[in-house]
Amino acid sequence: MKKILLITMGENTGRALSEQLDDLYGSMLQVTCHLLEDLPVPEDGYDLVVFSSNYVRDRASRSFSENISYIVAHRVVNHKNIRDLISLERGLEVLFVNDGYESATEAIQQLQDLGLDHIKYYPYYPGIQKYPRVSTIVTPGENQLSPYGASDSIDIGSRILGLSTIFEINNTLFGNQISNHAIAESYLKDIVEISKSIDKAGKETSEIKDILEKITNSLEFGVAFIDSQGIIRSINSRFEKMLQIKRMDVLNKRASDIEGINRIVESGESSYDTRVGSKNIHLEMKEVTYQNRVGQLVKAYYDQAGSSMKALYENNRNLHDFDDYYTLEPEVLGMLEKARKYASTDGTILIHGENGTGKEILAQAIHKNSPRRDKGFVPINIAAISSNLVESELFGYEEGTFTGALKGGREGLFQVADGGTLFIDEIGDTPLDIQAKLLRALEEKRIRRVGGSREEAVDVRIIAATNRNLLEMVEDGSFRQDLFFRLNILPLETIPLKERPADVELLLRMFLNSYMKSRSVKNLNEIFNSETLGILKVYRWIGNVRELKNLTEYLSHIYTGEKIRRDDLHRYILDDAKKEAQAEPLETWILKQLEVHGQVPVGRRRLLSQATEIGYDLGEGQLRALLDDLKERGLVETVRNKGMILTEKARKTNKAG
Repeated sequence: MKKILLITMGENTGRALSEQLDDLYGSMLQVTCHLLEDLPVPEDGYDLVVFSSNYVRDRASRSFSENISYIVAHRVVNHKNIRDLISLERGLEVLFVNDGYESATEAIQQLQDLGLDHIKYYPYYPGIQKYPRVSTIVTPGENQLSPYGASDSIDIGSRILGLSTIFEINNTLFGNQISNHAIAESYLKDIVEISKSIDKAGKETSEIKDILEKITNSLEFGVAFIDSQGIIRSINSRFEKMLQIKRMDVLNKRASDIEGINRIVESGESSYDTRVGSKNIHLEMKEVTYQNRVGQLVKAYYDQAGSSMKALYENNRNLHDFDDYYTLEPEVLGMLEKARKYASTDGTILIHGENGTGKEILAQAIHKNSPRRDKGFVPINIAAISSNLVESELFGYEEGTFTGALKGGREGLFQVADGGTLFIDEIGDTPLDIQAKLLRALEEKRIRRVGGSREEAVDVRIIAATNRNLLEMVEDGSFRQDLFFRLNILPLETIPLKERPADVELLLRMFLNSYMKSRSVKNLNEIFNSETLGILKVYRWIGNVRELKNLTEYLSHIYTGEKIRRDDLHRYILDDAKKEAQAEPLETWILKQLEVHGQVPVGRRRLLSQATEIGYDLGEGQLRALLDDLKERGLVETVRNKGMILTEKARKTNKAG
């Protein structure tokens, strides 16, 4: 029996995750759960520690030794529990109650990604200052945190472990004793049941199709449905990618005519292995009944055990180029020019920057424009791998090294990337003992597999990336100084979106045109009123481009043709904008408001109203004095007694920005 130590913030989460693992493994696995507030606890005697989130991992890290084997869980909304949300009327406002900012906003985003974006969610979590009082509360098992009673309360249950985490637990503890394919079966059963629930909720056919498509596209394996006549009725995006087919080319076609699927259909076998391009694909087919119709459900997985690791990373993927890094900002253009120069060299590159600033886009573009472009680009995210697996992932292992090891051993990513580029993301999370071996691999260009005795030569270019301050980590002893200087030969610093005001407008237009396919957005003033656009221009964008893209998708769903107002934005954006504004001198705030409105005059009454909304204690006399002072300094001017605008002097000297 294997043993897991589960660390969570709340009892409900711990109970839900424990029950999920018990349902999957039964007597093969013993799960012990402790709350974050209970730490420290003994860590000996456990095969694996599972933290319920990155926040829990960061808070708990000091209570555990550096050599523990752990996984940070990727958690998802439980598909089984969304039935009640499906039937809610479009546009209904709900308060989404969870235990923290990160968990609340992430869960809301997951619900929207699943197609449940017909509801307007307001996040609530302990410590939030402002939230609406609405008649419906939705919560993932945290009812006790609700700030007030509501006429309707929907508990969708705690978020559960996603398939990627289940697969990682399975592979870490049980090797190939238990099939990942069998574990995925329950997810597909849930989808069939959900589809029936949507029908019962009386949704329109188009809405049923939209929700089901988003649910199936969120799965971490390929799925196709073939009806009783052998016609392909639906496939998800993962199936398209794995089989290298296009949905439009196969829908409503006979499965027996489609290469890659035809052999499993014609053979009548329940599973089949095939090769698509350079990859081995494992297909499984099972009979299902949906809407009184009998058909076949086909699942597709990469068969990593049956194919060489190198085949998974060959150049059959579409890599980003420098043109995919969209910007108008001179400083960012300068950074891209530096990256282009780096591409022509073979030196090691260290990219530093916040999450969501496109570090992997840069890495791919550098590889694509380098002399190594014809060889593989191999990415690895250190933070996504448990510490005890990092060494074997990087350097490979010999047969018999540990329970579940593949016959013949396995190549490491250094060998897979031989001749090409190895992109190591979150390099700051590399365990200290592995840092020494990584340094040797960089300096000697030789690696040794785990459990092996001989060294092998490798020719790999390294591009590393991190959002952490590695020099501070060097000072506190958590990152090797010699490794830092070996990586930092060609440094590259990405620039956060909050420092790229021109790019906010560029990216808003670009993403809106991507999501609003029925119209072309040339001027943001067509979509947003001036106040809303002003908020978005000064918002900090803590999630950078990724956050802006997700917000734009949300706004495209709620857009009805009328200009988007401030109240249409997520509450946390409005709260953040308010805090930022209150931290500014009044003079700076006034100049920014005038800049936002461009050549449209703004009167004192409008400025007073906006100041009151964000909490400034500003009287009319004080405002008049401030405006008079700015006018004397040539920064603002009056236009036909309608209000004030910025002068050309203010714009040129960038006083407002």
